[in-house]
Amino acid sequence: MKIAVITLGCPKNLVDTEVMLGLLANAGHEFAADAGDADIIIVSTCSFISAAVRESRAIVDECLELKNTGSVGHVIVAGCLPQRYETSTWEMFPGVDGVVGCSDFERIAEVVHDVANGRSVYAVGVPDALYDERSPRVLGTPGHIAYVKIADGCANCCSYCTIPSIRGALRSREPASVVREVTALAEAGVIEVNLIAQDTTAYGTDIAPDVTLPALLFALADIDIPWIRVLYTHPAHVTDALLRAMYETESVVPYLDMPIQHISDRVLAAMGRRTSGEQIRSLVQRAREALPGVSIRSSAIVGFPGETDEEFGELLSFIRDGNVDHLGVFEYSPEPGTPAFHLPGRVEASTASTRALLLVETMKELTEIRGQRMLGTETVVLVDSAGAPCEGRAAIARTTGLAWEMDGTVLVKPDSSGRPEPGEFVRVKVVGATGFDLTAVLA
Repeated sequence: MKIAVITLGCPKNLVDTEVMLGLLANAGHEFAADAGDADIIIVSTCSFISAAVRESRAIVDECLELKNTGSVGHVIVAGCLPQRYETSTWEMFPGVDGVVGCSDFERIAEVVHDVANGRSVYAVGVPDALYDERSPRVLGTPGHIAYVKIADGCANCCSYCTIPSIRGALRSREPASVVREVTALAEAGVIEVNLIAQDTTAYGTDIAPDVTLPALLFALADIDIPWIRVLYTHPAHVTDALLRAMYETESVVPYLDMPIQHISDRVLAAMGRRTSGEQIRSLVQRAREALPGVSIRSSAIVGFPGETDEEFGELLSFIRDGNVDHLGVFEYSPEPGTPAFHLPGRVEASTASTRALLLVETMKELTEIRGQRMLGTETVVLVDSAGAPCEGRAAIARTTGLAWEMDGTVLVKPDSSGRPEPGEFVRVKVVGATGFDLTAVLA
């Protein structure tokens, strides 16, 4: 069969999709770049907030329209949305041929076989799956970048979050399994590995006391991977031992992805974040002292039930003071089934939107000022995509302080030979800074 796979949502979901691609390739199927050219379309969905559900529904509806017009034969909905809504997925999408939960992705070849033979398939079980280094994968990232999921599921149970109910309890991989996978990726030419989980700092707590994220970083130290990036840490669990391991492991880049969600003590308590504003401020200071030149990425939720102007002002001041270098901003989404759904004090949607925009614009201004200070300096970047000198199109690259498709970029003007190339480390001189992006020339 010729199959088109559309993946939505976060890198954790992308890894599941990559395993599905690997299983389908092993089963002899081919992949279509254009959904309209496929026999079967698989949509790997996201559903952690209402906006993600709407996006997933819109994409699936477009695919069903292709089926209705005869352009494609079958449509399969996979991932978090069917895991969350279970049999209701059939009612959402009349005409869908298969429904596969986020813990049944390893059955995808079997599901495709059955759907192709005219059978409707429902495969949504208990969320307890966890891939390992033996799982086949077709990377959906550029060939020099890979995500490695070290755990799945979550035990934090923040009051606003649907993830534990979708992804299940924390399940960590054995350290040796992670080491073998990263080693294989290095041998395949990957030069940047991003360690991911719902909470990477919880890694190993379900296995044994000596299985920890710091110990894992030391275990990865001798593998020939120039850049290892740690994503999705929880501020309540970032320890001095972790900061020390990041500093002492040469391949771990000075980058800390640490979603704070808020800085107000009352809001943090209502969110169930298990930390306080003072603890977060102290952690930021300790991280900058322990990791010279560190870039701190965070995220914040505005419009949480009961959030006052004063509490939002406290968050805005925290950002304006330069405590974080990159920021993702979310407007609170009331999700049925979460404790926060029943909290009083709903904030008007227009107020939440205004607050979100102010945070984004503030972060953009701060980033541009920081970029302006870099003018004339030289730095090493990793090239993600090539430019086109004849078209005046710059290559897209990143410093250690920029995560792929999460933060800004460095736009590098190619030279007459077409350099730089993807997967290449090059030294550049910064010549411009606008918004979240830098521009540079080869040094």
